[in-house]
Amino acid sequence: MESSKKAWSRPMTNDPATIMQGQIDAQAAAAEVDLARVRLLTVGERAALIESACRAAAEIARSRQSAGLPPIEPDPWPASTWEFLRKHAARV
Repeated sequence: MESSKKAWSRPMTNDPATIMQGQIDAQAAAAEVDLARVRLLTVGERAALIESACRAAAEIARSRQSAGLPPIEPDPWPASTWEFLRKHAARV
């Protein structure tokens, strides 16, 4: 949480680089809090959270389709993700 204190204790400035760094620091602090909150969840609670996110994504896809918009093309997974999955599958 040290970075969040720094982000909010900076003096006011009009320097774009300083403003941007403050925003980056604040976003990182918020992400740390969110991640800490997720780590406190049980496996069942995490599963429910993932299921909820999947349902929301499906609803967005249906809404896009009904509006005549093309489906969203996701970015391909990076090589590091495929390597992680390969190693995990080898252990299971």
